[in-house]
Amino acid sequence: MRSFKVRGLEFHSSRMWQWAQVERALDLMGKHGLNTLVFHQNDIVEHLVFPQEFFTDELMWKRWPVRMHAIYQNRHYINKVVREARERGIDFYLEIKEIWYVDELLELVPELRNADGAICPSNPFWWRFLDIKMRELLEAVPGIAGIIVSPGTRESKVSISTNACSCPRCQAQHPLDWYTELLRALHTPLGEKGKTLAVRDFSYSAEQQSRMIEAAARCSDQMVISLKNTPHDYYPTFPDNPRIGHTGGLRQWVEFDTWGQFFGMGVFPVSVAEDMQERMRHCFDSGVEGITLRTDWEVITEASAFNSLNLFNVVAGAMMSGNIDLDLDDAYGAWTKHGLLSPLRCQSELQAPVVPPAPAAATALKTFMKASWSVMEKAAYVRGHLFHEDDQYADTVDKAFAMMVDIHGRDQWEPGASRLVEPTDDNLEIIFEEKNQALAEVAGLPELLRPALAGLAEDIVAEFETMLELYERYVRGYLLCARTVFLTRKAETTDSAEDSRAALESLPPLKAFEDEIAARMAGTHYPHYVYWLFDMGRLRSLRADVTRRFPALFPDDDKTPLT
Repeated sequence: MRSFKVRGLEFHSSRMWQWAQVERALDLMGKHGLNTLVFHQNDIVEHLVFPQEFFTDELMWKRWPVRMHAIYQNRHYINKVVREARERGIDFYLEIKEIWYVDELLELVPELRNADGAICPSNPFWWRFLDIKMRELLEAVPGIAGIIVSPGTRESKVSISTNACSCPRCQAQHPLDWYTELLRALHTPLGEKGKTLAVRDFSYSAEQQSRMIEAAARCSDQMVISLKNTPHDYYPTFPDNPRIGHTGGLRQWVEFDTWGQFFGMGVFPVSVAEDMQERMRHCFDSGVEGITLRTDWEVITEASAFNSLNLFNVVAGAMMSGNIDLDLDDAYGAWTKHGLLSPLRCQSELQAPVVPPAPAAATALKTFMKASWSVMEKAAYVRGHLFHEDDQYADTVDKAFAMMVDIHGRDQWEPGASRLVEPTDDNLEIIFEEKNQALAEVAGLPELLRPALAGLAEDIVAEFETMLELYERYVRGYLLCARTVFLTRKAETTDSAEDSRAALESLPPLKAFEDEIAARMAGTHYPHYVYWLFDMGRLRSLRADVTRRFPALFPDDDKTPLT
């Protein structure tokens, strides 16, 4: 069987600090052959080290005793996780973003901040600081297998990619040299202890992506390059990450999202197993030695693949990591035997999986999950472009296009891809038909899922039926949102009164949808992330944005006749 050497599962939310959640994941990992556990929290090292060279016991007692006690407590917890994982044959990694520090450091080293308030990323202090921090971490948690670091992200506290410092040293600093210094500062103490440093590609451009790999190669041929399966982020509609198989001879890991950060957040479940299998085959053929499966996201609490039908993607991904050419019917069968979990119950409830007694449940679930992906692809994406991040509706026209074309754009990797979402008549016909098809297909999902629910308790069946009813409304909201966004942009492009009127006529249906959702949600007690998906404040903002764009069509004394 073709299999990966490293077969990982990633926590990326606060549930990593809840032992019951971790134990449940470890049990599943052991059952399905995963051998690497990753805790991904940007600042997790700051929760485990002081560093004592700067924050002595005396100073901590005097100024920050709560942080001192928390660090000692956190060390015991993480060391327990490491021990429990190792007993199951599972390695443990921390995934971080650097450079990171606690704000109190600026009191002790005030020269890090310039007179204009900017933090200087080229200050040589940082390389010493990272070395000290890593050495203390390895003393405090000696059992970790290594570190995965994202040095190119704009989410870290200090980075050359978002440098606001104007000092001569920064102006002369080449980004490649900066990344090299950062990785060398981390790799030296880790390498001395035989630990692995994996450099994670979290880049917003192809240029940044190349720099990361070149900087890693400068430091050591023992580095690992950790790539997302698609460029920039986990978009199942995007092409394969072009750097897979092209890492200058450095070892490769590839990450997959199983939960649904960009495809329904687990509330509206879909199978991405079919997509993962094709991409895993490509990875294996390209020399990739490891894969990891992300199960949640740092922004959303109380939700993961472990309280969703999307647990299927975890089971399938785990099984495929040990046998890339697995018959996916076996994965659907294993998931069905494990049992189903409702996304309308919070993660912390630790609901017990319910096993469908129907003989044909696995077949019905396979049909449903594949059909649901077809719905999600047509609803939450626009011709393969992510309509809006966070699985939410757009709140302004400009932001919608910024998301599709700039922030989450494909042009970096597929030149000219954004032409597919230009507001031409031909494109709009295709876009609106895509959304209409999504609405037609979502209406058929209840009949596809119903056979799998036969024989289950009434309360769990009711929750899945509620999920499907909400799913239809969710898809309909995307259709209405798309009409408003694209008709407005077309009107601004043509400067036609007729097109402007068409854009404005899209607002009353949007308002009616807002009222419908408000009535539907009144008095309900769903997990908070359901209300995140149906945040009607965003559509109110979108209507207000459109209204402001066509002031000539409104009487002076009535600026909101359609709202």
